[in-house]
Amino acid sequence: MFFECTKKLATVLKIQLTDSTPLRREPLYEWHANLFIFNRRKGVIMMNNQTRYCVVMYGLKAEHFKKFVQLAFAAIEQTFLAEGFSKKAVAQYIKQCREVVFTKTHDRSVISQMNDMLFLASHWLEENLPVTEICMVDLNKSLGEVPVRSLKYAYPIDYLRQAMNDIDDQEAIP
Repeated sequence: MFFECTKKLATVLKIQLTDSTPLRREPLYEWHANLFIFNRRKGVIMMNNQTRYCVVMYGLKAEHFKKFVQLAFAAIEQTFLAEGFSKKAVAQYIKQCREVVFTKTHDRSVISQMNDMLFLASHWLEENLPVTEICMVDLNKSLGEVPVRSLKYAYPIDYLRQAMNDIDDQEAIP
């Protein structure tokens, strides 16, 4: 799995980003990630490169950033299960993601769309404060139903649903 981080997020995570671009890319296992601050609290928005589905974590503190990978996996898993995907497909997806590499962002269109989603997320957060959970499942589900231009104005949840069904079907084949 590739986390393509912005410089702001890399600074908070205290990591060095590599310039390495893999020879074989699997966009379903690549996520752009950006740090944001809303109402004096830190959050991270992650957008999947293939489906443009977003996962938002909010209210992160210094100790959360020390275990960012585990927190990100938990947020992805929690959101995918809340979307109604089978436990087998979600487990298979997470299993494929176990090796994590942090790289620099490379796709400006994903960053632009992620910023658009962040704008919508800030309005949602403003209406729903205070929040107690780090993983914003309801917000993630709402953002999955926002049409995205690069997907020809389709919904990210539809692309994610197709990808997860493909994972479920692959596991069923002996």
